[in-house]
Amino acid sequence: MPDNNRPIYSLLALALIMLALTCSCSDETGFKGPVEMQLWDLVTYEGCTDGGDGSRFTFRQVDDSPLITLISPTLLPAETTAGTRMIIRYIPESGEAYTSGNITLLSAARINQSPVATEWKEEFDNWNRDKVYLYSVWRTGNYLNFHVRLTYDPEPRLFQLAADPATIGTEYPDIYLVHIMASPTDYHDRAYFASFDIAGVWNSPQTKGIRLHVANTNLDQQEFTFVKDI
Repeated sequence: MPDNNRPIYSLLALALIMLALTCSCSDETGFKGPVEMQLWDLVTYEGCTDGGDGSRFTFRQVDDSPLITLISPTLLPAETTAGTRMIIRYIPESGEAYTSGNITLLSAARINQSPVATEWKEEFDNWNRDKVYLYSVWRTGNYLNFHVRLTYDPEPRLFQLAADPATIGTEYPDIYLVHIMASPTDYHDRAYFASFDIAGVWNSPQTKGIRLHVANTNLDQQEFTFVKDI
C-alpha cells in the first residue's frame, strides 16, 4: 500500500511557485521601507466578473484546501476563455496570502493544460523516450501541476498525462507523463509550467490515490504517489 505522504514533491527543496515574499531593504543606496507582498499561483481563469468590469480567478492552495476566488479590475484579452489555466503574479489588497478577495494583477500567462487521457494510444508506448527534469509536482483539487525543464524545440511535441486503462477504477491507477518530441533533439532547455485535469481518473469512487510515473532526470525518483484525503 502506498505511503500516505504529503503530496507535494519538490526536488529542489524550494517552493518555486505559490511563493510569498514580504521584505524590506535599508542599504545606503537602495530602497528603504517595506515591499508589498507578491504572490505567484497557478489558477483557473473563470471569465469576467458579473458586471464585466474585471477578471475572476479561482484556485486551491494545495490538495483539497478551500477554493479561493480572486478578483482583478484588469481585463484579460478577449481570446482568453474561461477554464484557461494560468500562472499569475499579484498583490492581495488585504495583505493576506491565500484568502479570497480583490487583487492587483501584475502579470498573467497561459500554461500547458489538458485532461488526462483515459484511452491508451500506440504513440504513448514511448512515453519515456524524451526525459523530463522535474522541479516539482503537486495536486490542487482535480489538477496535477508540474514545474519542469524540457529540451527546447519549436516543433510541436506530445506532452500530456495518460492513464493505463487497465488500472482506471482500481485503488491506485497508474498515470504516465508522456513526453515525446518530434525527433530526438540535443539542444538547450527551458522551464515550463503545466497543469493537467485528472478528474477522469481521480474522482472514481474506488480510487484511493494515483501513482504518477515520470522519466525524471532530477534525482533518482521516477514514481510519485498521491493519496486522497479521507
